[in-house]
Amino acid sequence: MIHFRKFLPYLLYSCKRVSAIISTNPAERSKKEQLILEYHKLICKACHNYQYLNDIIENSLSTSNQDTIVLSEEKKAAIITSLKSNFK
Repeated sequence: MIHFRKFLPYLLYSCKRVSAIISTNPAERSKKEQLILEYHKLICKACHNYQYLNDIIENSLSTSNQDTIVLSEEKKAAIITSLKSNFK
């Protein structure tokens, strides 16, 4: 039988350390970091959600760089007017 107690200090990283692992490129993570990340996400819903949202943001940024949208000056002015009227 494997005694997991001796491995727990290596697996129980703080949310701050895990968020740093999540922010790195998945291709650059070591096997140890991947194991720590997966284990921590099982017990911490906040870090699980953080990775989910981080993935969404990264996917959005990578696809938005390919399609650049240029608005006309009239559209920009209409958006600004709409925002000003909503926040009064």
